[in-house]
Amino acid sequence: RENLRSDLDSKFTIIFHNYGLELTSVQETYEKFKHNPPIARNMPPVAGNIMWARHLLKRIEDPMRRFQGNSTVLSSKESKKIIKTYNKVARTLVAFEYLWNEAWSKSVDAA
Repeated sequence: RENLRSDLDSKFTIIFHNYGLELTSVQETYEKFKHNPPIARNMPPVAGNIMWARHLLKRIEDPMRRFQGNSTVLSSKESKKIIKTYNKVARTLVAFEYLWNEAWSKSVDAA
């Protein structure tokens, strides 16, 4: 029973490391397109930018929710670095969405 547990934990650690690579990919995508995000052709710019940020956030949030239940994986030093990166990227994406929403609200109030 313990042998199976340690084997699963090692597999989870490998998967979490791959998730860290995905996180880096999302961060690079954000940095590359933050000034001109790819949006659907018929979508308004504000809604398109917010939708793009939410898509990236969902891409990193869903896997992290799965890992939260496994404290063994999250306790290693490398995992702490991945968690810091996750927090930084998630905070940045939420701020991006908030800024677009605030700018839109101010432009509606001014009109």
